[in-house]
Amino acid sequence: MLLDIENLSLSIQAKGHTNKILDSVSLAVAAGEVVGLVGESGSGKSTTARAVLRLHPEGAQVTGRIQVAGISVLPGTDRDLKRVRSSEAAMIHQDPRAAFNPVRRIGDSLTERLVQVLRADRGEAHAKGLALLEAVGIRQPDRRMRQYPHELSGGMLQRVMIAAALTSDPKLLLADEATSALDVTTQAEVLAILRDLQQERDLGVLFITHDLHLAAAYCDRVYVMYRGCLVEELAGTDLFIAARHEYTKKLLSAVPTITARPSTTEATA
Repeated sequence: MLLDIENLSLSIQAKGHTNKILDSVSLAVAAGEVVGLVGESGSGKSTTARAVLRLHPEGAQVTGRIQVAGISVLPGTDRDLKRVRSSEAAMIHQDPRAAFNPVRRIGDSLTERLVQVLRADRGEAHAKGLALLEAVGIRQPDRRMRQYPHELSGGMLQRVMIAAALTSDPKLLLADEATSALDVTTQAEVLAILRDLQQERDLGVLFITHDLHLAAAYCDRVYVMYRGCLVEELAGTDLFIAARHEYTKKLLSAVPTITARPSTTEATA
């Protein structure tokens, strides 16, 4: 498995009490697979994704096992963690405007990992940045490299974030609500690009979303999380028709649906 999480538990001490955020979470993502993680806000989805890069809250007590491409992250050495963060896994965040430094040009943010971590020369890094911007559907990439984040639309910035995540050729993408801030049309365009890149590069993707219809349509498998626990695992195509856990059923029943409006005759009858 590309990503293998086994019995991951995470607790935080606050005001003399122990708050358990994750409780014995076990999940896996294979190369070339898109795996969804759904659940209500506060259920622990983002914490699970961040744990893959060992981005725990300060003072957290963490137990369990996490491996990425066969490299142990938890427990693991700082050297192994650096390798995973620099070349094996990358995260795509929900809000691209919060992810980019507003006073740095797009090109600097895009090539930073290549130059500072992977020791590529600036000319090589610049060429790769241009190629990646083209790959995610951005026109005039050389011009965009010279611009600042505030000069780009939200959809364009999200594409840049995907490009930035791919700079080190990772095997695993952690997509944390990566399209929820976009309008429906732009979301569809970005998801299509992400799917094409995922299939072309045989990437494994952990796809966190609140959108159950999107999870069912986009993901090969879906895990359902409730209060820090995984309560159900389903094929994406089975999410709406084969749910067995009571929480999953309640979650699905809360999804808004569009019903036909009564005709004028029916309404006045």
